[in-house]
Amino acid sequence: MQPSLADNKPNILADIKRDHAQFFSLYRQYQESNGDEEKQTLVWQLIHDLTVHSLAEEEVLYPEFTKHMGSRCRDHALSEHKTLKDILSDIDAMTVTSPGFNDKLKILMMALEHHIKEEEDQMLVEFAGLVQREDLAHLAEKFQKSKLHVPTRPHPWAPDKPMTGNIITNTLTAPLDKLRDAVRHGMGPAHSNAPAGHNQS
Repeated sequence: MQPSLADNKPNILADIKRDHAQFFSLYRQYQESNGDEEKQTLVWQLIHDLTVHSLAEEEVLYPEFTKHMGSRCRDHALSEHKTLKDILSDIDAMTVTSPGFNDKLKILMMALEHHIKEEEDQMLVEFAGLVQREDLAHLAEKFQKSKLHVPTRPHPWAPDKPMTGNIITNTLTAPLDKLRDAVRHGMGPAHSNAPAGHNQS
């Protein structure tokens, strides 16, 4: 029987879908905003949240894809992540007033929508039918913990080897990203990897 997302138990599938919804919420807020400062803050939050989410997926979920569904599914997802990181890196180097910024952001959201639809409608559905409820709860815990130590900025040059290259690269780049975030947001060194509105326990 496929695990339900309707209960309140920890579930990595529900966490991932919640993150996905947040990305589109940030984009809608961006579209509805009339102020450049607010728009820039929303874009920075999107860069942060999407980067952290993607790297946590690569570290926690995608090795499980390989274990239960083979490497083809994982490799396809990693390929789409690489595309997203390339676009996100371009956006990170721009501001909302840069020429062509809105077009670049629209390209990102179109690529993200394609990836999310494929992930939610195919990959996660298949994965849910292959794992136990307690495994989903355990992975949810690992997923949230991973978000606390992964980098917060896109690094397209980083290796896509979750169990080796990613962990090494993340260890080296995450502290530097946090310092850059502290300058960007004026929040000091205590700036957290937690997405906006996320309550850490």
